[in-house]
Amino acid sequence: MTENAVATANDRELTLLKAIGFDRLPPEQRELALAIARRYELDPMLRHILLIDGRPYITRDGLLHVAHRSGQLDGIEVTDPVLADSFWRSTCSVYRKDMTRPFTYSGRYPEAGKNRTFGPEMAVKVAEVQALRRAFDVSAPTVEERWDVDLPAEPPAPRPTLAERAAQKAETLVLQPMDPIASAAYVNPEEIAEGARAIPRDGLSAHDLIALATKAGRKKADLATAIGCDIVQIVDRVGAMTDTERGVLADELNLDWRPA
Repeated sequence: MTENAVATANDRELTLLKAIGFDRLPPEQRELALAIARRYELDPMLRHILLIDGRPYITRDGLLHVAHRSGQLDGIEVTDPVLADSFWRSTCSVYRKDMTRPFTYSGRYPEAGKNRTFGPEMAVKVAEVQALRRAFDVSAPTVEERWDVDLPAEPPAPRPTLAERAAQKAETLVLQPMDPIASAAYVNPEEIAEGARAIPRDGLSAHDLIALATKAGRKKADLATAIGCDIVQIVDRVGAMTDTERGVLADELNLDWRPA
């Protein structure tokens, strides 16, 4: 595999990790979750595996994936949930084609649980995962066995980086005819001549941007959040930005920086 191919594969993996929020996990937790996913051929993108309080849990969808992929699933039977002793209760039997007897286990969910609106459905899910885990030899715990937490919501889409937002800004700019006299107004005159979109030279220096932010009462924490860095890194990060990136940052901070 070439170096470019390796770099592309690494970029793709990082993008997928960001999409499911795994990039924000400590390395050891992320590697554990990915190792379990590889062991059972689970797909984190499909929420086959989740992390709660730093621990990986397989979902019912993940167990069903394992069962169907095996080719040995021969059916699932579940009793209607009933309320008894302050718990919703249900029983599930999972059948395998290569075995003569089903794996039957019960599941329960507290009537006053956090997900009480769907208490009967939760009891069914617990029963199903108990039986599926044993029928298909899955050792990792499942999220439905956690009564003390709600099923995590879909992770929010990661916010585009400042560079990505600057690139989007450049894409929306109108292509300008190449004018040798006006070329100094753009940072990419050679690319314009070849048909690229014009990127105006904002003329906003790092010193000017920080001075404007200070004058406008913007705190260093605001700058750090907008850039995506620590406060001590602000000066270096702003200094390394392109004109367009500094313009995007100024716009996000609602700074009046363009000449009249």
